[in-house]
Amino acid sequence: MAVAPAAGKWQDRGMLSLITLLLLPRPVIDVHVHTTPERTALVADVLAANGVTRFVNLSGGTVGDGLEESLDAARDLDGRVAVCANIAWRRVAEPDFGAGQAAMLARARALGARCLKISKALGLGVPDPSAPGKLLAVDDPRLDPIWAAAGRLGMPVFIHTGDPKAFFEPLGPGNERMAELGVHPDWSFADPVFPRREALLAARDRVLARHPQTTFIGVHFANNPEDLDYVAATLAAHPNLYVDVAARLPEIGRHDPAKVRAVFGRFADRILFGTDLGITRGIMLGSVGKNRPGLADVFLFYADHFRWFETSRRRLPLPTPIQGSWTIDGVALPADVLDRVYHRNALKLLFGADAPGPADADALDTAPPWSDYF
Repeated sequence: MAVAPAAGKWQDRGMLSLITLLLLPRPVIDVHVHTTPERTALVADVLAANGVTRFVNLSGGTVGDGLEESLDAARDLDGRVAVCANIAWRRVAEPDFGAGQAAMLARARALGARCLKISKALGLGVPDPSAPGKLLAVDDPRLDPIWAAAGRLGMPVFIHTGDPKAFFEPLGPGNERMAELGVHPDWSFADPVFPRREALLAARDRVLARHPQTTFIGVHFANNPEDLDYVAATLAAHPNLYVDVAARLPEIGRHDPAKVRAVFGRFADRILFGTDLGITRGIMLGSVGKNRPGLADVFLFYADHFRWFETSRRRLPLPTPIQGSWTIDGVALPADVLDRVYHRNALKLLFGADAPGPADADALDTAPPWSDYF
C-alpha cells in the first residue's frame, strides 16, 4: 500500500516536517479518522509515529453490520481509539425508523461505542419515504428520537451537513475547486435538485436548538469555514455545539490569521483537532486525487497541520491535496489554546479523561520507526 512520495516533495518539506514532529511538545488526538477493523492497528501505529496518540474512528458501522468488529479492533489498543456508530439509512422506510435507530444507538453504547456519526447523506442523499423524489430533511422531526437518545446516552453526534461552498457552484473553469471536482464530479451539488447549502445549514442549526441536551460536533468547521463570522455566531448561539477542523485548513487558513486566532481563543474549549484521514483499502488525506498517496505522505500531512497551528509562517502548502491552488498563513496559537484543541477537549468529550495517561506515552514509545513501513 505504501507508495514513495515524489522526491521534490521531500526536498521541499521533508526536513522541516521532521523538525516539526520532533519538536511537537504535546500529545495530539485526531477526532476525525476513517478506517476499517483490519486497518485499525496500522492506523494507530502510523498516527503514533506522527505524535498522534489517540483517534476517533467515525466509520464504526451499525449494530450487526460492522460495529462489533470495529469495537473489537479498538479494544486491543489500550483505550486509544474511540469508535462512532453510524445510522442504518437503508432502513429509512421502515415504520418508526427514528425510534428503531434510537434503540440501536442504545445497544451500540452498551457495546462500547462512544459517539454517533451522521454523514452528509442526510440532506443530500437519503430519500424521504413519505415524499417520492424528495430528500429527507436534516431537521425532519422523525429523526428527533435519534438526537434525543444520543443526548441521554452521552454520545456526541458528529454531524456533516452540506459541503464546501464551491461544491454547490457550477462546474467549469470558474470553480476554484475544479481540480477536485474534475476527479470527483459526483461531489458536485450544483444541480438544483439538491437543497441549497444555506438551507442545509439552517436546518442543522434548528436541530441544535431543538436538542440543547445533545452535544453536536459540526465537522469540517461547522461545514462553513468560508465564513468565520457565521461559525463564531453559531458557536455562540448553541453552547451544545463543538466543531472540528478536519479537511478545512485550506479554507480556514485563507482568513486573516489574527481573526482566526481570535475565534480559536474565544471558543478554545469547543474546537477539536481532526484531519479526515482515511486508511481503508488505500489512503485519503482529507481528499484524494488521481495520484494515490503513500504512508510517507501521511507524515507530511500531519507536519503541515502542525506548522499551520504552531507557527506564523506565511504561504504554507495546503495539507490536503487538490483542494485549491492558494497557500495559507500559519496562526501560531498560544500554548493553552493548542493544548485544548490538540487533546484536552477530545479527552474530556470522547475519552472521559482529564489528562493524557500512560497509554499516550506508551503509544509514542512503542510506535515503530518510519523505516519499518518501507
